[in-house]
Amino acid sequence: MSNRQLRLWPAVAVVLVAGCVTVPSNIVPVGKDTYQLSMTGVGFATQANTNVKALKTAGDYCDKLGKHLVMQRNTESGVYGWSPRQSNLTFLCLDANDPDYTHKVQASVTVSN
Repeated sequence: MSNRQLRLWPAVAVVLVAGCVTVPSNIVPVGKDTYQLSMTGVGFATQANTNVKALKTAGDYCDKLGKHLVMQRNTESGVYGWSPRQSNLTFLCLDANDPDYTHKVQASVTVSN
């Protein structure tokens, strides 16, 4: 391999990594214990990858508040390889003893049994 080819490898690595980047928005309060964020996946990030990163960001935010994440809804947009994928997530951060949280936890346990 020539010196010129060796010098190109860092640039190639940056392009490959940048192809899977996701960019979060600020988390915005939209109601009592309710928040919204948008996560945009650029390049070759998949919709699933963008959604997971949005959920992780929301979970980390609720953890910092000492609360638990409850997802309300997620809307998706974008076409893989054509336009950026976007996940618009609305979520709640609730205390463990909040009646809405305990109700949702009990409902999910009942559904999964």
